Amino acid sequence: MTDVPLLVTDLDGTLWFDGEACHPRSLEAFTEIQSEGIPILIATGRRYRIVASTFARLHWKVPCLLLNGSLCYDFKKNERLFSVSFTEEENLTILNIFESHGLSPTIYADDSFVYANNPTTSRGHLEAIGSDIVKTDDLNVYSLGREVLNFCILGIPIADLINVAKDLNESGLANPSLYEDHLFDGHSLTVQPFNISKWSGILQWCEHNEFTPSRVIAVGDAGNDIEMLTHADISVVVAGAEQRLLDLADHVIPSPSTGGWADVINLL
Repeated sequence: MTDVPLLVTDLDGTLWFDGEACHPRSLEAFTEIQSEGIPILIATGRRYRIVASTFARLHWKVPCLLLNGSLCYDFKKNERLFSVSFTEEENLTILNIFESHGLSPTIYADDSFVYANNPTTSRGHLEAIGSDIVKTDDLNVYSLGREVLNFCILGIPIADLINVAKDLNESGLANPSLYEDHLFDGHSLTVQPFNISKWSGILQWCEHNEFTPSRVIAVGDAGNDIEMLTHADISVVVAGAEQRLLDLADHVIPSPSTGGWADVINLL
């Protein structure tokens, strides 16, 4: 047992705003919390290649759950700690479910590149991927020696996603997260392996480090945070989040653009 809490925080819309911007108050609090010996675990839907340069610029050497818990990378140790991927058979079934709804997802593979074939995701999402996108006629990337960690369609109307999310959930092969997206507008669907979420990643990280925190404080703002907000000892939600998240909140903090994340320090 330990008397040390664990602080877990989302990035976009929680700690970061307007892309990778972080308010000076939040940056100061981020540093102060670590100086007090309280570990910070980042939990984001982003992938390694899209956060690594920003972490280097901010001199953040912290562990990070990526792709909503599918992968954990420790930026202090500079090593991948663990990852969870779909099997090839699961991948093919999930692709068929997307296709049955006339949708083509982006594929987040274990090399941190994104594979796609005429994806039905938003233009903003494609622009964010940039040169990391790999165009392929065959979305079964296992034939290329890769493994799938996540499927994404971001920033499109909810009507286009709600039925495929339902079918993916009922398949028993995946954990789909459908949520309002403040970064790309519209709604987004991310699909992790079954039972994989930010919360499962938190548990796996604690087990990997043989660490039993006195309590877990989770900070988030979107539907892909719902599992960790539900299970955390203290749930902190950003003002303006979906009502289902605000209903879970023990505390509500102001927008990251005003440095609202810094208020978390008062809960430790």
